Amino acid sequence: MARLVTKFKFLKPGDRKGAGGYAKYIATREGVERIDDSQRLAPATKQQETLIEKILKDFPDSATLMEYADYQSEPNMGNASEFISRAIEDNADDLLSSKTYADYIATRPRAQRFGSHGLFTDDGVRVQLETVSEELNLHEGNVWTAILSLRREDAERLGFNSGERWRDMLRTQTHELSDAFHIPMADLKWFAAFHNEGHHPHVHLMVYSANPKEGYLSPKGVEHLRSSLAKEIFAQDLFSVYEKQTERRNELRMQSKELIAGIVANINGGTYDNPALEQKLSQLAEKLSRTSGKKVYGYLKADVKDLVDSIVDEVAADRRIAALYDLWYRQREEVIRTYTENIPDRVPLSQNKEFKSVRNAVIQEAMGIVLNREQVDLPDDSVLPDPDPTAEEAESAEKPTEKKNDASMWSLYCQAKELLDQDSEDYDPNRAMELLIRAANMGCGVAKYRLGKMFLRGDAVPQNVDYALRWLEESVSEGNQYAEYLLGKTLLRGELVDLDTERGENLLRRSADQGNRYACYTLGKALLDGSLLPQNIEEAIRLLQTSAEKGFPNAQYLIGKLLYQGELMTKDVEKAIAYLESASAAGNPFAAYLAGKIRLTEDDVKDVLRAIENFEIAAKAGNDYAEYQLGRLYLYGRDVEQDYEKAMAYLHASADHGNVYAQQLLHSIRSGRNWSAAMGSLRLLQHISRIIQNRLEDERKGRIHAIDHKLKRKIDEKKQAHGLKQ
Repeated sequence: MARLVTKFKFLKPGDRKGAGGYAKYIATREGVERIDDSQRLAPATKQQETLIEKILKDFPDSATLMEYADYQSEPNMGNASEFISRAIEDNADDLLSSKTYADYIATRPRAQRFGSHGLFTDDGVRVQLETVSEELNLHEGNVWTAILSLRREDAERLGFNSGERWRDMLRTQTHELSDAFHIPMADLKWFAAFHNEGHHPHVHLMVYSANPKEGYLSPKGVEHLRSSLAKEIFAQDLFSVYEKQTERRNELRMQSKELIAGIVANINGGTYDNPALEQKLSQLAEKLSRTSGKKVYGYLKADVKDLVDSIVDEVAADRRIAALYDLWYRQREEVIRTYTENIPDRVPLSQNKEFKSVRNAVIQEAMGIVLNREQVDLPDDSVLPDPDPTAEEAESAEKPTEKKNDASMWSLYCQAKELLDQDSEDYDPNRAMELLIRAANMGCGVAKYRLGKMFLRGDAVPQNVDYALRWLEESVSEGNQYAEYLLGKTLLRGELVDLDTERGENLLRRSADQGNRYACYTLGKALLDGSLLPQNIEEAIRLLQTSAEKGFPNAQYLIGKLLYQGELMTKDVEKAIAYLESASAAGNPFAAYLAGKIRLTEDDVKDVLRAIENFEIAAKAGNDYAEYQLGRLYLYGRDVEQDYEKAMAYLHASADHGNVYAQQLLHSIRSGRNWSAAMGSLRLLQHISRIIQNRLEDERKGRIHAIDHKLKRKIDEKKQAHGLKQ
């Protein structure tokens, strides 16, 4: 049986039925319900059995209550009383004529009171029971009621055993109430009361609109609300479902995390051989070339839509996509089971409204064939490791202070520096360490920083983290910006030391305030990413621009990429190319690749020869994407003289470096197939796997970051539908 039981009804204006024997029972129920603990396990009385029969006859849906399941399992006086009380309560609106439903749920026995009554509502709104009762009696629109019930053991374990907890939870659900009941937030009114029943604590909820003409609750709205409430109430359990707890959940965790990673890696790590899909994509491309208007699924003719659906079905038949889709469904069904046993039937991927973006991704890949366009981008994590500050930079920050210009101290440091030159015949790291320690003890800050860095990294000396931290801390205490940067970065990332993001951020800020371009970049990137520190886009961009203006190639690459993407910064292709080519000239292969791609594809700055120059810079650094692009250019001779031998050399080098696009292209050449359709098939497979993977991640992370992740997913799906990089 579902762990959260909900029952939704509505009261029509003026429809308050008479009571009969049930009203009499309600009037006297407190005395009837009080059963001594010594008697509650005794068999149910004849009077209780008779009343239960009448309840089931008059209100058949009462048989779905958890209390009735308990009574069937153990038909004793206690369970009988719990069921009778709950069934009467569920149908109070049909049984009461002398008081409103709001009066009843607020003042009945066991309602937890927050003052003179138990009714509560949204934060900051004062609840006056008499006023609410009168308003409800005069209300000319529908009033919806819901009862949300848990088993006692679940309520105790999850903390939903008090009115305050239910109140706080329901206050987080106002947007969901507004959506489910189709009532604008400004007009939404709701009240609730918590009843701390013995076996099944529950909440009565009433919802209506200030405008009597507004509001309706569809089956879809009911499911939406049940899902939202269950995810909130069982968040702790659902986290365990997605992560780890029992052996069964560990298995699900492995499948929904490790298996996903394995499937996606498999998709991204090899060629895709599907002639049937290639043929269908080519057919779609031909149809779209003759189609006027928007190339969006909703605007297409029925026969073209059918072809798009058949392409989705073809991709979904791939065992890897089928496995991902199955995992998404299993994870979703695990959540649904918290509030219902009626699991909806699974539908094909092409018909699933949750994955509408898949169909537009198909259309965009087909349009790529029509326009002879091929989008290939670097992965998002394509950033070189942070380069270390040069010795000269560290020294320049040290020398201006008069105290540290002692000739003997600097003489020792300079001797040590020469002895650390591996190209020198005098290379002697042990002797260099002795001289650095002497210089450091004389107050040489750069010597302290260098000692800290060398022992932290194990560079030319045995690694000794504790000894490294001693020197770095001493240098930090003297305000050395490079020591602040290195120690701050180490603490922020938890590298070799315990993670301490607060102090790491503080040290990086101190270094950045001194104009340190490395600290500006590291801190800016962390604030942009939002995984180590709370995301702060505005400050991140400011810091990255500062670093870029100081000539730091990695920062120039990031700023150039942001300016080109035009999502977090106003798009400016000319500024983007300036930053990227500056980083390219400094040897950043990712900047060189992106600069080449922009020079090749953007009309405003198109320059094929400069694109090739940038690609060659990246290719010399072993960048497989640049090698692939150069191979394509020379293979097809577009905008450059065709050179088959050079093309094959670049493509094989790219394929040897693991580039799946190069592998797919070489495979298509060998088999004599349409390379454009083959590449479209591969990208489509990757797009769909990412869409499903994103949905799996959204479900696993739950409500805590729901808004941010939904927004991110929408942005990703738009980009995927337009063939853009993720």
